[in-house]
Amino acid sequence: MVNTFGLLEKYNKRFVFASSQMSNMSYSPYGVMKRVGELYTTTLNGLTVKFWNVYGIEHDPEKSHVITDFIRRGFEEGEFEMLTDGTEERQFLYAEDCCEALEIVMKNYTDFKPEDPLHITSFRSTSIKQVAEMIQGQFGLIGKHDVRIKPGLAKDSVQMDKRNEANTYITGWWLPKTTIDKGIAKVFDEMKKNICN
Repeated sequence: MVNTFGLLEKYNKRFVFASSQMSNMSYSPYGVMKRVGELYTTTLNGLTVKFWNVYGIEHDPEKSHVITDFIRRGFEEGEFEMLTDGTEERQFLYAEDCCEALEIVMKNYTDFKPEDPLHITSFRSTSIKQVAEMIQGQFGLIGKHDVRIKPGLAKDSVQMDKRNEANTYITGWWLPKTTIDKGIAKVFDEMKKNICN
């Protein structure tokens, strides 16, 4: 951060800092560092966007997130248990919608102020259990009815039941287009091509 922000200050460039809806969660080192970045961004008159669980095609299995992890494990294991009981909810945003939002923010850069709450999200909550059911449905469509994603016993430890509310300020410029079921279907189809071929 020191190097990047130092260069942005030196050359006085417009920039957008990619933060997270977890930036106010002080128990999380990830959240704390995102908050530091937000403060640095404000001092340099940059813009901060808060991402809420962006998902899409991932090619590095070491960095897979819940949706891609469930799809991959469904193909590889057939039946498996979630890390949690699945009751926790997230606002998932399809990657193409996220890219469109960022493009709109950059094109309208001077319309925004550093303190504007630019939350890039779907503005709809979905439980992990519902995500699992949608993914099982995708497997059913290709005849793999034996794929079962079972709830675990643990409660969510990532956000520790802390719920933020997304600010809708950005909807004056942008709205997401892809519903969670359609986004999961797109990711599933792409992963199926790579795994089954």
